[in-house]
Amino acid sequence: MSNRIAVVGAGFCGTVMAANLLRRPPPNVTEIVLIERSSVMGRGMAYAVHDFPYLLNVPAGRLSADSQDPLQFWRFAQRTMPDSDPEDFLPRRLYGDYLQEFLSKAEQESSRRVSLSRLFGEVTGIAGGEGNEPLTLSFAGREPIQAQRAILALGNPPPQVPPWAEAVRDHPAYRGDPLDLPANLNSEHSVLIIGNGLTMVDVAFYFARDAARMPRLMTVSRRGLIPLQQSVFRASAVQGGAEFFDGAASVREILAASRALAREVEHHGGDWREVITFIRNLAPSLWQRLPESERRRFLRHLQSYWDVHRHRLPEQLAARIERLRGSGSLEINAGRILQLTPAGDQVRVTWRRRGRAAPDTLVVDAVINATGPDYAIKRSRNPLLQALRTDGLVSEDALDLGLRTASHGACIAADGRASERLYYLGPMLRAGHWEATAAAELRNHAEALARYLAEHAP
Repeated sequence: MSNRIAVVGAGFCGTVMAANLLRRPPPNVTEIVLIERSSVMGRGMAYAVHDFPYLLNVPAGRLSADSQDPLQFWRFAQRTMPDSDPEDFLPRRLYGDYLQEFLSKAEQESSRRVSLSRLFGEVTGIAGGEGNEPLTLSFAGREPIQAQRAILALGNPPPQVPPWAEAVRDHPAYRGDPLDLPANLNSEHSVLIIGNGLTMVDVAFYFARDAARMPRLMTVSRRGLIPLQQSVFRASAVQGGAEFFDGAASVREILAASRALAREVEHHGGDWREVITFIRNLAPSLWQRLPESERRRFLRHLQSYWDVHRHRLPEQLAARIERLRGSGSLEINAGRILQLTPAGDQVRVTWRRRGRAAPDTLVVDAVINATGPDYAIKRSRNPLLQALRTDGLVSEDALDLGLRTASHGACIAADGRASERLYYLGPMLRAGHWEATAAAELRNHAEALARYLAEHAP
């Protein structure tokens, strides 16, 4: 049966994509198959149920999965949290509940001619698709299925195992998954967190859940920068502003324009965060106009500064981080890890502080890799991505930021051709758009792809 569309992955992207396809089914498509390799659909890793109450880092009023109903998630949250506000940062598991309902409603309201099938299993390969031939999706441990088109919604990849961690990658004190944290550490223990972004904050709060038993925490990142504080501001406050970036074709020129716009906005009583949101909306066009050499310059010199301004902490969490630092429970460092080696049940860490020549050594009870997703396709541990790359059906960008895609997320094969049958939706769109990680950005990509598929038969 080829009159179906297969969506591979049922986290945020896959769930929102399937819902949009149900609401706007393409011609001749009678079935949407949503495929998930874990045991739960509609949550993914980001919104899974954990014992620890991880919070969203975006206010509830800006997280709707439907661009036409901006406060939809907040209204959903009010059912169980009636005192919540659109500017509140709510539990992630609640957002997972919302996504599951979002899909169920789309299924209930869909046309009778199209149905949703939920399939649990791991896709290991995709073949076919030439001419009128359907795609064939192969699975681990079950029969293959055929589809007219397939959309890869594979979610965020895990962190890389860096070369300096190879000696401890299987050591029980090394955790390559920052959500797989040891529960038996107390105030007698020490923990090194590698990375200083939002994942570091999650890890720190996990260990700080019991102040009396909290282990001593230390972090290391290249520049030692941590996310800045969020504030209440109007996301659409900047009126105009694009003229500041007219003709800017280098990182230096874009940076100068950004600073000039921020000064202008603050001069009129605004907030620099308004400018960051404005630039995020411009980011795809700015990124696409930069030559590869300038993109490399941005990644080398400015990415970490952009990240701490772009990925911000709720005010109450930022204040809590400062209290942990002030009490000496959390030590933030700038430097480089040189080597991790086993030391019995512990790990010996050799590292160099930023600005120093001589390395330091310490022994810790746990090392947590919080460096963030590794988007390099050539290092991917996902069997499906490995197979697609080997078969030449997908290709990576020169900067290892993700997948090369054409308009509407069409996968670009190794020979440079854009597929009419295989699409990608997710954070690895950053290769061509840079900003493609926030719920609102990915939601917009999903809606645009659904519109395109509804209007263009393969």
